[in-house]
Formats: sequence, structure tokens, C-alpha cells
Amino acid sequence: DEIFKQLSQNYLKFRNTARYCLGNLDGFDPNHLVAPNEMEALDRWAITRLNGLIQKCFQGYDDFDFNVVTHAVNDFCVVDMSNFYLDIIKDRLYCSAIGSYERRSAQTAIYRILDTLVRVISPILVFTSDEIWEVMPHEASDNAESVLLNDIPEVNADWKLSEEKAAYWANIMAFRGVVNLALEKARAAKVCKKSTDAKVTLYLDEKAQAVYETIKDADLEQLFIVSKVDVSTGAAPADAVTGEAVEGLAVTVEVNQDPKC
Repeated sequence: DEIFKQLSQNYLKFRNTARYCLGNLDGFDPNHLVAPNEMEALDRWAITRLNGLIQKCFQGYDDFDFNVVTHAVNDFCVVDMSNFYLDIIKDRLYCSAIGSYERRSAQTAIYRILDTLVRVISPILVFTSDEIWEVMPHEASDNAESVLLNDIPEVNADWKLSEEKAAYWANIMAFRGVVNLALEKARAAKVCKKSTDAKVTLYLDEKAQAVYETIKDADLEQLFIVSKVDVSTGAAPADAVTGEAVEGLAVTVEVNQDPKC
């Protein structure tokens, strides 16, 4: 029973990721995609993650180790998509004008994500993949009849980030991990109900400061999904939250008292 319960959760995570993508591709024309080098930085990061997924899945199929494929897809849907990317791009998808660059960049990314996911998992989730393929938009070169009549995509060199940019996003993810931990504890303590009401203060020692310098130009409020981010090099309060992801970083959370728009 426990095994089936776990499998059903993994299936639902894949299905919900696909549903999110489908729901935001209405009217989108995949024959006019935004080029990778012209995409918003966060969207470029998202499609870069697809290269790692494709590599793992090809290796799993080549080795007849299908568990590797299902784990890779589930990790991608949970860690990269649900816990990070899809949450952050909601504002752009829901609020930006139809046809605007910001929205088309995000739609290009979620189209690439959906197209890759459904092809990669199709030998295992045959019926679900075919149902998704039937209703999603397609490029002119695709065979729209069935996903099983199309190849799994190869690793795309155009999606790859430079080592500097890859390190930049790794640092953002590390900081966000500690911030999320602090937000979870703040919600549990009823400090604030939603992360969008929160003001986060980052307390940095010398080591954490050096890492922060690499990401200080990022829109941290958007990436952390909070109302405000402050930075301090002073001593952290005793109740500040720390994490192993960033040595020397401590985080406090309070309700932002600034007036709402």
C-alpha cells in the first residue's frame, strides 16, 4: 500500500506539472519561440535544467534502468519546477500582456519543458503522455498524431549556461533554500501566513557576504517570493534560522509593515 501511495504521488506531481504548463499555453504558437540567448535569465536557467534531465533519462533507458528515468522526472518536477521555477513565473504568466516579451519568454520555457517531459516519460506513462500530446500545441516538424511517433530530444548546446552563470544560479538556489526554511518556521509560528507578506533579513558573515556579492543584482524579492529583502552584516539575532547550504548565512522573517499596493 505504501509503495502504491508513493507512486501515485509521483504520478500526480508529473500530471500537475503538465497541467500547469498546458493551462498557460493557450493560444501560444510554438513555431515562434523566443531564442535561448534572448530569454529572461530565469527562463534560460529552466531550459538549461532540461539538458541534465535528458542526459539522465537517456542513460537510464540505455541501461534498461527505468527507475532512473522515473526518479529523474520526479526530481525535476518537484525540485526544479514546483519548488522553484513555476511559483516564481506566475506573475509574468498571469499579469503580463498577451504577446509581451516577458510572457512569451516564460511560455517558451514551459513549452520546452512540457515537450521534453512528455517525450521522455512516454515509454513509461504511455496513455497519460498521449493525452497530453493530443491537446498541447506543436511545432511544424512534430508528428501530432502520437507522442510515440516522435523522438526524445537530444541535449541542446544552445540551452547550456556558462560556468559562471551556472554558479550564479546555484548560489541563488542555496540562498533560497535557507530562506524557505526560515519562511516555513515563520508560518508554523504564525509570524506570517503567506511568504508575500514577509520581510526577510539576510545576516551575512564574511564567507556569506562573498557569496552574496555574486547574486546581489538579482531580483531577490521575486526569486524568494517575498515582499522585501534586507541585508545586514551585523550580528544575527539568537532566533535567526541558519542552514548548511550557505555557510555564515542567518535569516529572520517578519511581517512587512510597508503599505500594500
